[in-house]
Formats: sequence, structure tokens, C-alpha cells
Amino acid sequence: MTWMSAAGKGTLIFVYFVITTVWLPDFILNLDAIADASSSVRDIVVLAVWGGALGFGVWFLRRSQRQGLI
Repeated sequence: MTWMSAAGKGTLIFVYFVITTVWLPDFILNLDAIADASSSVRDIVVLAVWGGALGFGVWFLRRSQRQGLI
């Protein structure tokens, strides 16, 4: 794997995790339907989005590692 290839893959991984675990939950919280809900409902929805994105990301990283892609 070349330095450029590794840098590109690392950047893509970083961008995925920033978008799905930082930006997306904040975006979801600002939606009118979620913003008007009770705090416990907001917390559950955001936790599900954040946890789902994090879990999928880790699973995909492990799968990619087993296949020799990263």
C-alpha cells in the first residue's frame, strides 16, 4: 500500500466517523419533529443514530481488514 493510498483511506475513514458520529446526530437533534419531543425521546433517537453509525463503522472496518482492503 502506498502512502497516498493509505492517506486516502485514512481520510475516508476519518470523514465517515466525523459525519456519522458528530454531524448527523446534531442534524437529527435540530429536526422539528425531534426538537419538539421530550428529552428522553431525543436522547434515545440520537443514541440509536450515533450507536448505529458507530457500530456499522467498526463492523465495516473489521470486515475490510479481514478482506485485506485496509
